[in-house]
Amino acid sequence: MSAEHGSPAVDDVRAANQRVHGALAHRYDDEEPHFRPENRRKVRGRLERLAAEAPSSARLLDLGCGTGFVLSLCHDLFGRLDGVDITREMLDRVDLSPGNIHIHEAPAEHLPFEDATFDAVTAYTFLDHLADHRTALVEAARVLKPGGLVYIDLVPNRAFWDAVGLAASAPGRPFGPIVEREIGELYQHEQKLQEKFGIAPEDWRLAEPAKAGSRGFDARELAADMDAAGFDAEVSVDWYLGQAVAIHERPEGAAELIEEHLRSLRPTTDGLFKYLVVTGRRR
Repeated sequence: MSAEHGSPAVDDVRAANQRVHGALAHRYDDEEPHFRPENRRKVRGRLERLAAEAPSSARLLDLGCGTGFVLSLCHDLFGRLDGVDITREMLDRVDLSPGNIHIHEAPAEHLPFEDATFDAVTAYTFLDHLADHRTALVEAARVLKPGGLVYIDLVPNRAFWDAVGLAASAPGRPFGPIVEREIGELYQHEQKLQEKFGIAPEDWRLAEPAKAGSRGFDARELAADMDAAGFDAEVSVDWYLGQAVAIHERPEGAAELIEEHLRSLRPTTDGLFKYLVVTGRRR
């Protein structure tokens, strides 16, 4: 732990992530919900828009690439893709068969690339695994060319987790199944990981310091961090509470109508969205 701030030390967080994701690697693609078809379609669409704004044959860097979720979705959209991660077991599962994907075992806070190397940088379900995300953002800006693009996704939204925490202690439980499921994810996830993969709860908390400590990111604070790192960026919200149920169990188009309505009521509805999404450019 940092003596000055009481926050986890960088080396401790990295070691915990290596232990946790080393244990998860062999089943990661099957267990993680972001590999579901509806999310893959959504992220593919965003990557297509990113590629449309980048130069032809652009070079992309994916931070915390894991088993290659982003790389697999957009290898046909960019000339060269480089993935960075600190967990060897995850990197060993990246599909290199497209021929233009290159992987590097290195921390996001110390990238092994020259200044202004890349046209685009992505990070998916990653910022909450860092002891200090601000350092990684500065590094991302360093290796991006001026005007280079950034796309960061699946960042835990603090407003959502605060709302779930309040619901967990509110009178009248149990609530509906959707709300109860999210309460269970907040308070029982560590137990499930221990039972299924043998991951110690303290390791999981240390591997996700932003989620375990502050329960995610504040959208305005994250926007300020992006600005300080050298980006002109917008922070938005994504995946409202119960969206998967609306997609699979409601009439076709219902999920989109609900999302459109909730977005029209922002910012009062921001606490109903689970994640933050960041898009922008390096100045």
